[in-house]
Amino acid sequence: MSNVIRRLAIVLSVTSDELVFEEDERQPNDNLVLLLEGVNQLDPDEKRVVKEMIEGMIVKHQTKQMVKSLAS
Repeated sequence: MSNVIRRLAIVLSVTSDELVFEEDERQPNDNLVLLLEGVNQLDPDEKRVVKEMIEGMIVKHQTKQMVKSLAS
């Protein structure tokens, strides 16, 4: 299936996300866009730290969700 989507994206000159998701489904909200633009101005080490912090928060959130679903 993913190979078909990949081929379609190439033929149509679009991304696979454009084929699969609604227009605004995978876009960050305006506040996050502004923050990400600011992060783009950081040096590589600072970008790495920001990336690690965001990844840590996502793991924390996912863990809380899993524990919550197991407790139900």
